[in-house]
Amino acid sequence: MSAPFGFQIILYLFLAGIAAGSAMVASLMLPRSDPDAFVVGKRSLVLSIIAISIGVIFLVADLANPSEFFLILTKANPASAIAWGARIVTSFSLVAVFCWTLYRGKSTGSATRAECASLWVLRLLALALAIYPGFVLMQGKAMALWNTWIIVPLIALSGLHAGFAASSLLSGKRKASSLHSLSWEKSVLAIVGMLLVAVLVIAKVFSLLAILALVISVLIPFALLDRRAGALTSLSILAGSLVLRAWLITDGQSLFF
Repeated sequence: MSAPFGFQIILYLFLAGIAAGSAMVASLMLPRSDPDAFVVGKRSLVLSIIAISIGVIFLVADLANPSEFFLILTKANPASAIAWGARIVTSFSLVAVFCWTLYRGKSTGSATRAECASLWVLRLLALALAIYPGFVLMQGKAMALWNTWIIVPLIALSGLHAGFAASSLLSGKRKASSLHSLSWEKSVLAIVGMLLVAVLVIAKVFSLLAILALVISVLIPFALLDRRAGALTSLSILAGSLVLRAWLITDGQSLFF
């Protein structure tokens, strides 16, 4: 019996997390009057659009018939997390592109009420994009690794953090590169680490991928933060986010399939 989720889904989950986190950064940076912060916001918004566009390609490619995506979008069971996910992805993509059309010609962080409202919508959709994959996995009740509510904040936090890390790489040496402080970083890493350990304990799974996810995405960045190794920290978080998803998908399905 073949597993329902393949490597395309792993890549989609990784890119969707980056899209959600970078969109969150964009929604926070674009209204600011600081020119450096505004530049980071624009770059993050572009990153978000590119990430979700490529992610959707992998998502649709995983379907036996790509046209099924549109059927899921329009006619699927409203109680299905996958159906809601398709709507969230579509809405997020459209709003992100709309926000880009509003801000692409601007050079300052001054924002009208309409622009601020659009950024709030983007922020809420980014949060939904980060959260819904956890509910999709929870509906796979046959997989013991996924059948716990902890999977929702674990997927959401690690995805958002990956997006923040990707945005920080784009910020370079600008003042806005400090868009999340060391204390904020440490608190998020600690939460992700505790959630990951909790999932490991509950699922009783300690595979090589699980250990790599914990070491790369939590322990290494935590050790590097005090040394202000910004690029190394961000790259480690991104790598850990990818390994975490690979572990969740491969080991979660190997318990049953």
